[in-house]
Amino acid sequence: MVNYMNDIINKLKEDTNYQDKIIYRKKTIFIKTIYIIFNETLTSSDSISDFIIRSLNKINIPTYHNIINKISNFKYKEINTYKDLIYYLNSGFTIILYSKNKYIALETKKNLSRSISTPTTENTPRGALDSFTENIETNIGLIKRRIKSNDLWIKNYRLGKYTDTSVALLYIKSIAKEELVDKIDKLINNINIDGLVASGMLRNLIEKENKNAFPNAISAEKPYTATRYLLLGNIVLLVDNDPFAIILPLTLNDNFISEEDDYNKSINVSITRIIRYLTFVITLLTPAIYLALTTYNQEIIPTNLLISIAAQRENVPFPAFIECLFMIFAFEILRESDLKLPSFASSAISIVGALILGEAAVNAGIVSPIMIIVVAITAISSLIFIEPEFNNALRIKRLVFMLGASILGIYGVLLVSILFLINLSSYNFLGLPYLSPFAPPNIPRLKDSIIKFPTIKIRKRNPILTNNLTKNTSIIPHSKKESTYEKD
Repeated sequence: MVNYMNDIINKLKEDTNYQDKIIYRKKTIFIKTIYIIFNETLTSSDSISDFIIRSLNKINIPTYHNIINKISNFKYKEINTYKDLIYYLNSGFTIILYSKNKYIALETKKNLSRSISTPTTENTPRGALDSFTENIETNIGLIKRRIKSNDLWIKNYRLGKYTDTSVALLYIKSIAKEELVDKIDKLINNINIDGLVASGMLRNLIEKENKNAFPNAISAEKPYTATRYLLLGNIVLLVDNDPFAIILPLTLNDNFISEEDDYNKSINVSITRIIRYLTFVITLLTPAIYLALTTYNQEIIPTNLLISIAAQRENVPFPAFIECLFMIFAFEILRESDLKLPSFASSAISIVGALILGEAAVNAGIVSPIMIIVVAITAISSLIFIEPEFNNALRIKRLVFMLGASILGIYGVLLVSILFLINLSSYNFLGLPYLSPFAPPNIPRLKDSIIKFPTIKIRKRNPILTNNLTKNTSIIPHSKKESTYEKD
């Protein structure tokens, strides 16, 4: 048996290139020899010396069960394969080699992750101020703190040939449709990748068949967002070492819903959502409509305004389409630089780019003042949407609308709009239509779309995502209150 354990240790040394950070300790209890192995970089040395070694010293009869009982204060896992040994060793666990195919992995991780902090990408006036961290166990805990039911189920995966990254799939069993869970489970199990280092990589692999530019999943930084969608029947994916959760599948309407909606009255939320939808239209169509009106359909513009626009563009040497492309490209450069630079320098760049360069371009006759206004309105409207993939899709579609407007004018805008709606309405991901609940129409779910009804009247869940179509939203006496779901 000792020879077998020596073989394991020699193999481990060879596979790890004899790393001096991997510590091997031999301990003899009575006549039984065991080995203690840990990675010094990932493991808390205090836990090993103060607790594990001290506990082992108290053992008189070195049976496997006696060892388990003495270290029961630690989170441990019994493993029996060399592959698992490598995984837990590289995850900060201390490995006890007891005998052939009998290993004990003790959680003695060194604290290498940051504490829970305020979100940086999902800023809302009101709402919870905690955000996900890089530790997957912490992230699961943040969700379980909000959902205390045993119906919250978790499936665990390990992806990446070299990274062996932990991935967790979360769903509420009594709400989420099992078919949907099985589809995502199959997609994850079919992934074969060398390394998984970011949740975005997993998201792209799951959405590999997405022919639509708009995303069918979002990356959430706040546990609140993940919890809200879990209660709606969606699936949440967590990736170790990444502070964002993947929520899927989603529709177009989900991009117009914000956390602050749960804190305001339905009438105020409805007005806000109408504004969000209008900004969506403005972001897509404003440059295209300007090009169509100034290039082909001048008769629609009032005479005084047309004269003013013509006077402004008199000294501009470029066609309106090239002028618009130039300004949009300049804005995208400014936005990218603002994202990459430190916060103390980004504000200065914005001022220089927006004010100084804009004014200089107008004075030099490169662009017209009206074009500055058009691009500014478009840019400000796009900033409402915080999901990067959604904004990227808007960029692409905006160019398509501009191209249609530069060729056929207003008719080109109408033609592209029809094709745009046909494309969106024909697309679905995991069986969920992207324009749901508008197309196909779902009257009950329309209560939480552009117009938000009071919460007590929103009782229907999405039948594509859930088993339970009806949820508890009524107000009943406390004595009769039950934590059950009603079925149709």
